[in-house]
Parts: sequence; C-alpha cells; structure tokens
Amino acid sequence: MKEFLRLLFPLKRKLMLERFCKWFLIWESITGSMGILLLLISKFYRIDHVLFWCGVLLLCGLLATLVTTFWIKKVTAQETAATADACGGAERMITTMELLQRGTNNDVEALAVADGFAKAKEQDFAKQYHIQLSKKWLRLCAVVFAALVCVGFVPIQREPEAKIFADAKLEKIEQVKEEVQEEMTKEEKQIFTKAVKSLEQALQQAKTQKQAEDAIQQAQQEMKQLEKQSVSKDLSALAETLKKQAGMEDLAKQMEQGNGKGIAERMQQIQNMSPEQKAALAQALAQTEISDEALQEALQQLQDALQNDENLQDALQQLQKAVTAQANTNAKLRYGLQKMNQSLAQNAVSANNNTMQNQAQTNAQGAQHNQGNQSTQGNQGQQGGNGGNGTQGANGTNGMQGNGAGAGGGNGRGRGHIEAEPIYTRNAANKADEDVQLQGIDTEQGQTTMTEHHTMGEEGEHVPYDTVYQQYRNDAMRSLEEQNIPYGMKTLVSDYFSTLEQ
Repeated sequence: MKEFLRLLFPLKRKLMLERFCKWFLIWESITGSMGILLLLISKFYRIDHVLFWCGVLLLCGLLATLVTTFWIKKVTAQETAATADACGGAERMITTMELLQRGTNNDVEALAVADGFAKAKEQDFAKQYHIQLSKKWLRLCAVVFAALVCVGFVPIQREPEAKIFADAKLEKIEQVKEEVQEEMTKEEKQIFTKAVKSLEQALQQAKTQKQAEDAIQQAQQEMKQLEKQSVSKDLSALAETLKKQAGMEDLAKQMEQGNGKGIAERMQQIQNMSPEQKAALAQALAQTEISDEALQEALQQLQDALQNDENLQDALQQLQKAVTAQANTNAKLRYGLQKMNQSLAQNAVSANNNTMQNQAQTNAQGAQHNQGNQSTQGNQGQQGGNGGNGTQGANGTNGMQGNGAGAGGGNGRGRGHIEAEPIYTRNAANKADEDVQLQGIDTEQGQTTMTEHHTMGEEGEHVPYDTVYQQYRNDAMRSLEEQNIPYGMKTLVSDYFSTLEQ
C-alpha cells in the first residue's frame, strides 16, 4: 500500500497545491475586506498601529488557509486515486487501492493489483493534471488587495491646527532623540525608541489637536512609568524600607527616581537621627531583601554602625558608593525620558501660564473697578443730608456703608472705608447648623418669611492671608508629588502660586 501511495504522491502534491491556492484566495479576500474596513474606520477614528492590525488580519487569512488545506479539507488517498483514473487510469487506480486495503483473495485480484502498479509506474498522472482556479475568486482577491493598498494611501482627514501642532511636537521629538540617544546603551536605546515610536505614530494619526494632546499625555504617563521600572529592584526595595522611617522620605524619593546626586546629598540625614530612630532603621534594613552583593555588604556595615554607634561616617560612604552604582543603572534612559517629557510639556505649560496671567490681569482690573465703585459710593454717603431738616443716607455695597444725616442747615456725614476680606482656616471639624429666618415686606397678602438651613460648619480661626496661602500652596505641591500628575503640571501649579504672591 505504501509503495502504491508513493507512486501517486506527485499527483497528490499537485492537488494539495491547487487546494491551497483555492482557499488562499477565499480567506485572503475575506481578511483583506476586513482590513479595508479597518483602514476606513481609522480615517475617522484613531486606531493605534492600524497597519500592524491589517497585517495581523492577512496573517490570520494565511493561517486559516493552512488549517483548511492540510486538516479540514485535506486531500485523501481516495481523491488522489479517483483523479488519477480521470487522467487515464481507467478505474485501475481506485480498484487497486480498494484491493490493497482489503487484501487479494484470488489470482484475478492479484493480477488487477499488478496491472494497477504497472499503470501507475508508466504514466505520469501529475503531469497530465492541470491546476484549475476559480476566475471569480481570482478577480475578487485582486480587487480586494488593490483596494487595500489604495485605501492605505488615502490621507487622514485632519484639522489644520492638529497637523501644525503634531508637526511641531514631532520636530521636538527628533531633536531630543538626537541629543540623548548617543550616550545610551543598546538596550536603553531599544526601550527609548519603542516608547517614542508609539508616540510618533499617535501624533501622525491624530485628526484633532485634542487627540494629539491626549496622545502626548498618555505617552508621558507611560514614560513616567518606564522611569520607575528602569530603577534597579534593589534600589526600589531599599526605598520602600526608608519610606517607613521618620525623616527618610526625601532620601527614599531620590532612590525611587534613581537620582544619584540627590541620594548623595540626603544620605547624611541618617547621622542626624535619634538613637531610637537609628535602632528602628537598623532593624528595618535587616529585613530588606537585597540581591546585589556590594549593596548587601554595605547595608550590613551600616546596620552594625547604627547599632554600635561607631564608624557611621565610613558606613555611609560605603553605602553611598553601592547605591550610586545601582542608581547609574539605566541612568541615561531615565535622563532621556525626562528630557522628552520636559520637551513635550514645555508648550503646554507656556500656554497655560499665558492663560493664567491673562486671568490674573482680568481679576486685577476687576478689583480696581470695584474699588473705584466703592469710593464713589462712599463719597455719595458723605454728601447725604443736604437741604433742610431730615436725614438722608446712601447705603453702600461690597462691605461698606455711606450714611448721611442733616438738621437745619443740612450737615451730612458719610463713611466709605473698605474693610479687608476676612481669611479663615479650613477647620470644619466641629460641624454645626443653624436656621436663619428672613422676614419679607408686608403686602396685601401678608408678610413673606423664608427659612434657610445652614450646615457648612463653624468658621475657622482668623489668620493672616500669608499663612493660609502657604498652607494651600504646600498642600497643592504635596498632592503633585504623591499623585500621578502629567509632566509640566507641577511647574504650572508652582507658577500659579507665584502669580498669587505678586
């Protein structure tokens, strides 16, 4: 049986090729149509890596073709024998196969099998068979691939502002890449290029400036996360330990950022710790898992110095060397990511600063206008009471009053002083409420009374404005450090509070 199938294998191989081409046309027409639809959608809605997904679809079509050809619709031995008979075998091939499968019982069947072998050896069925493909599927597949290429070259409908904004950002990206990539290692370049390439593609596909800005903000968050991941695990573990120790927050933060200079500047804080704090730190360091031998040895030396209060300076110098070596890992990558983030955030911060300055100028003009109105109302109060017996007065607004009184010759008196707005602390721990009744004016229907229920809490303590300002500013800057804020926003908020100081 194996010998007979070997003789028919050239024909079977040709049949397999025909079947592969048939299903390739079918599946690639289907997946190609899906790719056209995906490209059309990407012209109106942002789809990241659209060309990659089109390639995935075509690859899926090829995979479906292989599965269909060699598993679901594979060519069988019976089909091969039947095709050979159609090419001149005259029913001998299928008869021979059936006899071989069940075995020969007499001389006649043995002769039939021998005749089938002879016919299979002398006749080249594969050469006589011609592959035939459906013209309909050939035309359809050709049209689909042509349409796929044409749709891929159709430009994205973009707003002019979006193109200008994206081109400016892409130019900045190229400048930063040329500046920072020269000193990076091969591995650092790969990580940096991958992060930047994703942003470049998003900017090229952005149809509105809002989409471009969102893509930049998302890329900034991803780069910020890459910065954290680029710090060595040992340094991150040490930072987590120091976070829990009083007074070590700044040092832990510098270690999380992999900032070697900042670590060196704050390392001496350990010397200023109290004996209780040193004992607690030594105990915490003993429980920290470190894999680097040099850092582990330096930490052990520091633990001994903290417990015995001896050679602390030498231990700190040894630890500083080991930590600095850890901080130098991927330092160029972190510098490049920080440089890229700062460059991307520069225009946004400048625009926001201009907006804040314009708003501050508007508020200043409004304040001057209000002061002018209040002065006018005060003067009007001083002029009250002229012209005979009686009293006249002009009530002012915005925290001032103008009162007038006259008798006989009509002397008047007014007050136009503006009291400073009181500033309260944000202390509302003791919640309190009250009911306030406002009496209305008597009318024919009676008197109207309105009751308001206040639950805003008690007033805090009156404090100078500068004290409250510093509290608000410190709270805002602390939130920027603790939360996941995009690059550039810290500078923006700091500049805002600087504007308030003026």
